[in-house]
Amino acid sequence: MRKFISVLSIAFLAFASTPQASAHVEIVSSFPEQFSNVNPIPTQVWIEFSGDLQTLDGQAVNSLEVIDSTGIAVNYEDAIISGGRITTKISGQSAPGAFTVKYRVVGDDGHVIEGEYTFNASPDYSEGQSPMPISAEPQKTEFSVGAIVLAVFLVIFAIGYFVNLKKDKR
Repeated sequence: MRKFISVLSIAFLAFASTPQASAHVEIVSSFPEQFSNVNPIPTQVWIEFSGDLQTLDGQAVNSLEVIDSTGIAVNYEDAIISGGRITTKISGQSAPGAFTVKYRVVGDDGHVIEGEYTFNASPDYSEGQSPMPISAEPQKTEFSVGAIVLAVFLVIFAIGYFVNLKKDKR
């Protein structure tokens, strides 16, 4: 049993010590920022990601949609991709209030990243005005491969420990 635990420990340490790369692109910055108050209503929205976005000739694989407080999509023309940035123009006829920005992009690694965020925009915002309440969506988390392997290792170790205890009592 000790040999098994030793071998398992060495294998786990060898695996855990290898660098784990996170290939998914993430949002680095945006305009307007999430939950911000903007004055006046912006004429464009952009999101900057941590890596380049994929572009395929003749195919729209990345999208950026802006919806105003009345529920109408106010972006026009195709989104423009430049490296890791996606940009779209907003109509000057947008209704003030809470805007929702929905994005779907494909990173150079081929992974699809999609989500949304909100901001407030009005030509009437002043410095002292408090923001309109916006509900935040919970962030999704992913377990890393290392965390899963650690959990499996701990379960196997616990089972081996308790089996060994039962053998010693007999």
